[in-house]
Order: sequence, then structure tokens, then C-alpha cells
Amino acid sequence: MAKTVATRFRSSLPGGGFDSAGNAKQGKRKVVGTISVTSYASGGESLTAADVGLSTIDFISIKHADEASAKGGAGRRTVPYNFTTADFYIVQELVAGSQPATGTTHALRFTAVGDSADDVELT
Repeated sequence: MAKTVATRFRSSLPGGGFDSAGNAKQGKRKVVGTISVTSYASGGESLTAADVGLSTIDFISIKHADEASAKGGAGRRTVPYNFTTADFYIVQELVAGSQPATGTTHALRFTAVGDSADDVELT
């Protein structure tokens, strides 16, 4: 498995947010970018907060650039993310269920929100 992550947009979120204990915290950031997967296998692919320029991920949405693998929307591809293992999986939905997506190369787009990896904490 091999991937390349490219940031296309990065913005600080004014008003900050909260840490995991519920305390007010500055330094929240939104990152938008692309992921090029060049050799996907069905076991998933690691994607850590550092890969997307964050120190923690509060929210992430990953979409396949070609969500429909066939004409008419058949073979829809989804990209679920597992926060526990920090892995994403490319799944292709079929009439009788789901299976790992076919092919080894995939173009993905993501939006992530979390704590900035390069921001100084202001109190």
C-alpha cells in the first residue's frame, strides 16, 4: 500500500473549540486535500493526523473522486475511516453486499477538522 497526501486548503477556525476534556481551546484547523493511493489492498490504508497536518482529528470525511464505478451510479464506492486504528478502507457496494474496491489506484478527496499541528496554544 502506498499513498500520497496533498493539502489543497488549510484554514484556522476562529473561536477555537474544545479539547477532549471539554475545556475551551484555540488552535482548531480545517484541512482539505487529496489522497492518491497507488497500490491499494483490501486491508485498508493508514491515515494519521500528522498525514493531514493536524495533531488530532476531530472529524474527517473521505470521498472517492469517482464514487460511481459504472454507468448509472452502479458500484458506488465509499471510504469509511476507523478512528481507533487510524485507517481508511475503500469499499465498493454491490447488489449482493460490499467488497473491497477493485483496482489498485484510487483518487480520494478529504476534509478534516482537528487540532493544528503547528499552532501555539493561546490562553
